[in-house]
Amino acid sequence: MPRDLQAFTEELKSQNNRQLTKSPEEVDDQDRKDSRSNAMTANEGTRGKTFAQMRSGMSKRDALHPYTNALSPKDAASCTRLEEEAFPANERCTKEKFQYRLKHCGELSLGIFTSSSDGNLPTADAAFPVYSGAPKRKAVLIGHIIATKTTNLTLTDDDMAIPSPDSPDPKLGHKEFGRTICIHSLAVLPQYQGIALGMTLMMAFLQRTESHGIADRAALISHKELIPYYEGFGFVNRGESKCQFGGGGWFDMVKELQSGMND
Repeated sequence: MPRDLQAFTEELKSQNNRQLTKSPEEVDDQDRKDSRSNAMTANEGTRGKTFAQMRSGMSKRDALHPYTNALSPKDAASCTRLEEEAFPANERCTKEKFQYRLKHCGELSLGIFTSSSDGNLPTADAAFPVYSGAPKRKAVLIGHIIATKTTNLTLTDDDMAIPSPDSPDPKLGHKEFGRTICIHSLAVLPQYQGIALGMTLMMAFLQRTESHGIADRAALISHKELIPYYEGFGFVNRGESKCQFGGGGWFDMVKELQSGMND
């Protein structure tokens, strides 16, 4: 039987809190080997590159010691700054949308973080200390997937919108009992693109979603040139989308999920 969202949330907290207690120096060799192995088999950042270029990218990735963690409302400012760096103005999520989505279903969204002490990262000044004993060591967001749920089979403008505080519209925003995961954005800071962080984030997101049986499918909208990228994760192109977010011109991409496949 598919496990409910509460079980999914509790397991995420258990897994990720353990990860957050590690310092970069304590990340073991197997973690680094797994990261290299996953990255080398990814579509992202490997095509057309020489071995030396790929090795350089993996070294850059290893230095970050990246880890994933579920997002919460306190991450809204970091998410906002990340998308200001990653997307054109008409395609960014507003801070209000981040606050709404992370408040109502933050456990569905996933961030990729580093505890590297690079204070020049755009998201660094919005980061929080990993724990009180090391106030200078912060969990800095370098990539995220933002998600909600819907009762529709593909994303619509109603799914992309949020209700207003003064006049909540039940047609808009997150639908707790929906069986379609809406992926609103997959974003990585530009300086860390091309080293398979987006691939790592998407694979982790899909694996967790499937293993906990919280949805039957995942849906997103894509630009035409990115269709092959998402097809690499098993998404199927369903044709031109009716969604007019950011000016339109999108394509519907849907992946059927194998719920509970890892139970």
